Amino acid sequence: MTRVFQVLSVGYDSNLMASRSLLLRNAGYAVEEAYSRHQALAMVRSDLHDVLLICHTVPLNERRTLISAVRKQRFLMPVLCVSMSDWSGTEDGCPVVSNTPSELLAAIDSAVKKTSARI
Repeated sequence: MTRVFQVLSVGYDSNLMASRSLLLRNAGYAVEEAYSRHQALAMVRSDLHDVLLICHTVPLNERRTLISAVRKQRFLMPVLCVSMSDWSGTEDGCPVVSNTPSELLAAIDSAVKKTSARI
């Protein structure tokens, strides 16, 4: 039986979140959406998600606060930050990934492989 990996997607644009979630679901992931930092933290506490994906619509100060809180609760949970551009790198300890579908899926796949190797 194949395990379905859970992605928690956080952002403030419901249309963008819906299209990104559809992409991830079509790739075989289960996706839950959070539209606030508080909602996201409550969902992280459930310990059901394998990867946290933070949209570029989350302001930098909120993203930093969210990442810090997640690291305290789930230190090993992969956190990826989506960029509007094709820039990649690391910002605030969060790998920045492109919003391009193929690159986004590749980053999620890589994060999941690292997570499943630790299980």
